[in-house]
Amino acid sequence: MRPITWLSLALALLPVVAAASDARLVGPFPKDEYPTALIDRPLTLPAGMIEGELGGSFVSGTFDPPILEVTGADEWLLDVALRVGVTDRIQVEVGTAFSLDYREKGRVFYPPGVPETDIRPSKTSWQRVVPLRLAGLALDTETLDTAVTLTLPFTAHAERTLSFGRGGVHRFRNGDGRVLPAVELALPTRWRLADWVWLRAGENLFAVTTGDVVASFAFDLGVGVQPHPIFAVTLDTRIAEIGFDGDGEEFSQTLADVGTIDLEGTLAPFPGFDLVGSLGLPDVGAGFDDWLTRIAIRVRI
Repeated sequence: MRPITWLSLALALLPVVAAASDARLVGPFPKDEYPTALIDRPLTLPAGMIEGELGGSFVSGTFDPPILEVTGADEWLLDVALRVGVTDRIQVEVGTAFSLDYREKGRVFYPPGVPETDIRPSKTSWQRVVPLRLAGLALDTETLDTAVTLTLPFTAHAERTLSFGRGGVHRFRNGDGRVLPAVELALPTRWRLADWVWLRAGENLFAVTTGDVVASFAFDLGVGVQPHPIFAVTLDTRIAEIGFDGDGEEFSQTLADVGTIDLEGTLAPFPGFDLVGSLGLPDVGAGFDDWLTRIAIRVRI
């Protein structure tokens, strides 16, 4: 068999690149003309379009330091989200998640007569967080696209007080009891370098907590590749983070301290349907003990 050369590969990709270059890149798009290729889609849904997402994920995390000698936990989650294009430039999104299974890791000591105990603030399956996100399309050009997003993660308070015999009484909470523990602002931006590759940034730009008043600026950078109109891959990482606490003290972290890596693939075999798979490493600076994987489907009508 003749080996595949770079020239033959480039010739094979010419029809794909030509098809991509003929795509309309600037909206507004009617619902029946919504682009299949991820690189061609606007950053908000067109007016009247509804997108539902159903996903399942596995999260493996570690506790540093351990909590009552529990060194970590594995959890299986189910998440749902609904996005609506209110206008051609304004989108509303709401979602939540449910715990399907939860298992603690490490050596756990329980005094005699004390049964094994789940140390989560709530044993119910609902995660008690409902993020509401408002997105506005600020810039829509052939080369550069920018949106403004405001996320309000509403939280239902949960608290459990458990007795561990000689280990004492411990109170577990899912936050400080505030309905709105944080406010997040982002400027997702896409810079189209070619018909098959783009850079993106601003996915998680600014967040401020409402309790102890800690503000943080995150600098995320990513790249996307669209080798075929029905398939795209994105790779994102956090290169730095700067924060300020209520006393005005500054703290900063770089990629070596708390780097994140998120790899995601999107398959759109036909209009109105996406199959999404992802792998996340939330703390590369500390190693690879914490990781998550997710698969989801998106349906648009």
